[in-house]
Amino acid sequence: MNTVRTSINSTSNANSGVRRFARLGSLVLGSLFALAILLQVFMAGGGIFASSSWWPMHEVSGMAISVLPLLFLVLAWIGQLGRRSLWLSGLALVLVVLQSFLVTLPGTLVVPVLAALHPVNALVIFALALWLTLKAWQGVRSDRQTA
Repeated sequence: MNTVRTSINSTSNANSGVRRFARLGSLVLGSLFALAILLQVFMAGGGIFASSSWWPMHEVSGMAISVLPLLFLVLAWIGQLGRRSLWLSGLALVLVVLQSFLVTLPGTLVVPVLAALHPVNALVIFALALWLTLKAWQGVRSDRQTA
């Protein structure tokens, strides 16, 4: 009977360790996501006010950022950060994908004013990144309080 309890306890401890690791990873990834968006805004400003040579860096790093909300979604699920975190990280993923279309699609549709949604969408993505980071931080803190 003791071996059954021991194996159950060790399994729950292993699950708890994986959950803690995923929550910590979510915190790191969420922070990187928010910082990456700030860097994107900086490079866009450089492209507007300094030199057009900044635009390729803005475009390439924008494509690289698109993987961050997907990874956050996986870590939030493993870290059991809650349904809201899962939905909002999924929304962040959709908005990041939409971000590239907000540059090209308005010209194709001959409605250039829609391109003005590109920076607005960036603000929404940044707010989501901050919210997700806060939720990950709360998950890490709750793990530390129960340990």
